[in-house]
Amino acid sequence: MPLVTQPRPGEGRQVARARGHRVGVDSLSPEGWMAVALTVAAGLLRFSTLTSQSFWLDEATTVHEVGLSFGGMLSAIAAHESTPPLYFMLAWIWTRLFGAGEFGLRSLSSVAGTALIPVSYLCGRELVSRRAGLAAAALATFSPFLIWYSQEARAYMLFGLLGALSLLFWARYLRTGAVADAVIWAICSGLALLTHFYAGFVIAPEALWMLWHQRTRLSAIAVAAVAAVQLALVPLVVEDTSHPLLSWLQQFPLYVRLEQIPVDFGASQLYRSTALSWGLPGAALLLAIVLVLIAFGGERSERAGAARAGAVAAFALLVPVLLAELGHDYVFSRNFIVAWVPLSVVVGAACTTSRLRVPGAAVLVALLAGFIWATAKIDGDPAYQRPDWRAVASALGKPAAPRAIVTYAGNVAEQPLAIYLPQSTFSYSGIPSSPASVSVAEVIVLADPIDAVSRAPLRGARLISTRIVAGVLIVSFRVSPEWRGSPAVLAARAGALLPSHPRLGPAILIQR
Repeated sequence: MPLVTQPRPGEGRQVARARGHRVGVDSLSPEGWMAVALTVAAGLLRFSTLTSQSFWLDEATTVHEVGLSFGGMLSAIAAHESTPPLYFMLAWIWTRLFGAGEFGLRSLSSVAGTALIPVSYLCGRELVSRRAGLAAAALATFSPFLIWYSQEARAYMLFGLLGALSLLFWARYLRTGAVADAVIWAICSGLALLTHFYAGFVIAPEALWMLWHQRTRLSAIAVAAVAAVQLALVPLVVEDTSHPLLSWLQQFPLYVRLEQIPVDFGASQLYRSTALSWGLPGAALLLAIVLVLIAFGGERSERAGAARAGAVAAFALLVPVLLAELGHDYVFSRNFIVAWVPLSVVVGAACTTSRLRVPGAAVLVALLAGFIWATAKIDGDPAYQRPDWRAVASALGKPAAPRAIVTYAGNVAEQPLAIYLPQSTFSYSGIPSSPASVSVAEVIVLADPIDAVSRAPLRGARLISTRIVAGVLIVSFRVSPEWRGSPAVLAARAGALLPSHPRLGPAILIQR
């Protein structure tokens, strides 16, 4: 008679798991197909309006930097940026392939933002359940906060994606203990650190949890590799966190920036409105609802997974605030983007608990409806959009003779306008600057509409026109005889034409 062998303990489960894995590769589950549909929707939301707004100051800085040689870009980053260089290195390559216009440069962030959707789904599935993963992916798809930074030519969306990948493979490693998961976690964590210094606030709790939970040589090696990257970045961290460019943060009290975080996370740029006042109370109410749903509706495994994601998010949010209270204040909502996915996993777990699905679903629908409303509000109201320097440049038109464009918003206007005005130069380290001396027959002053044109302009300066375009006051003067001198001299002379900005002195753009 044939020999019949009984499976070893656990062998049946391993075979079933392997078969399930093969089936998953060949055919997606209904939740998987829904995650694909959400990813497609996210791509449409991010790419369809990618060029609807012009570059603003920070993006203009990126444009100018990636337009340099590779070495020149690295020098400019050291002088003018307060983050590590990985994003800019990728953007330098990306623009050689797709161009440095709004669509070409921003598309790097849009790709990262679209890729975040399936990663959010996988994080939720790994930590909690397929339903939680799907809810997290839906929140990420329609989040106005993530849509905004998916359409910005800066490092934040790449930072968010790499942080989410670190979370995913950390969770996988805790379950499997596999070498591949530990290696990929270390790689993603190291790349996240090379993108933004705040990555350490997510990676640190993950590393500590790995060392405590697994207590293996593999865990120690993976954590040591990431720690080596962090140590190598210490000199850059010290230099960049003492950078004068960060002084602008101190213009806004810490409590205002703390109120901004929950509003920005939920409604993006609507923090500029009266919504700022209900940010913290609203966040507290949502937290209470989430905790109740998880505590009374979740199974033990769901509560455990949500607790892990919540611990990572709490560390990433609270430790920088504690450091700010100790005098190391770099708190700003966009720096916390890496905490968004673990938070969405917690909320997704609360909205899909096994025993309280109906109230959970109601909370999820309410959040998604709020996200969609906020996105529509931002898209329809210029007050919540980036300054429209493209429209201002179009209104200025082509110069009939060399002219000086003086802005009382400093480089906030100067750098973006240099992109949209042909044959214009401005002062910026590492980039060809304005000429040492120039003659101009026209002076255009850009200021706030509340500023008043001088009633007694300089002799030889004749007022030509005054108009407001995209919220910017444009005042044109014809000067005779022509003004001649360095940009600094011309800016000083123009100071008599219009009162200067109370905080920023005039900056000047020379257009030939």
